[in-house]
Amino acid sequence: MSSLEQIRTGLANVVRDHVNGAVDDFDLYCYPYVKGAVNLPCVLVMPGGGGRDNKAGDFTMTMSRGTEKWSFQLLVLCSRTDEDSGQSELDKLIDKAGALSVRQAIWNTPDLGLGDVDAMVTGVGEYHGSYDMVKVPHVGAALLVQVHAF
Repeated sequence: MSSLEQIRTGLANVVRDHVNGAVDDFDLYCYPYVKGAVNLPCVLVMPGGGGRDNKAGDFTMTMSRGTEKWSFQLLVLCSRTDEDSGQSELDKLIDKAGALSVRQAIWNTPDLGLGDVDAMVTGVGEYHGSYDMVKVPHVGAALLVQVHAF
């Protein structure tokens, strides 16, 4: 079964490879961990489903440690230098399909290149015109992702 570190890295790699492979003049930076300083636009992989309980993992799905369910937030951040263009770029990154779509990347490669997981974007937990998670104002959204590892 893939480890948490492998799943985080798989999510970052799948998203980066899809977006950067589809658009020549666009660089999306993907980090498997939350950083204090980042290059934009970027995606940060953070365990936890957001909300009140923010539960990251569920190990009660089967007996004998056979299946785990991980919840992640993919924090998608874009520059807030120009609010309109930043939100336009963010919208393309969280849209259901397209060359810049994070959702499309995971839809196309649900096993994250690992073979023993199944990932799916289940929603958007947050969308902010001013997102200060990494100490600088950005526009951003938190895509919710469920990963079953078996």
